[in-house]
Amino acid sequence: AVIAVDSDPDALGRTTAAVRRFGVQAQTVHGVAPHVLEDLPEPDVVRVGGGGAAVVSAVADRRPERIVTHAATRDAAELIGRDLSEHGYAVECALLQSVELDTRAWREEKRTVAFLLSGRLPDRSP
Repeated sequence: AVIAVDSDPDALGRTTAAVRRFGVQAQTVHGVAPHVLEDLPEPDVVRVGGGGAAVVSAVADRRPERIVTHAATRDAAELIGRDLSEHGYAVECALLQSVELDTRAWREEKRTVAFLLSGRLPDRSP
């Protein structure tokens, strides 16, 4: 089952509309993580889109097989990565960079970076 959690009612409304429009089998839940997680079923895979290290740590406490998230700074990525490691996850991190170019002068206008983190529990099969 897919469960989408959002604290923003407008964003949740857009998600709910998209779920219906595309026929996706998903449940939408209004709430603030990590508190809202207590009432949800145990997850297999979680994508954390906000809330930072505290939410990622709360999700890791639930022991899903895989957690994917992002961080805006190296320090935040390190904090999240260390926490995932302490929870027993094998962590991978990639730096993603986007550069907007002014093609008239071929110069950089804006640079954006994000750190993509993935934590995977070791194989749990016997």
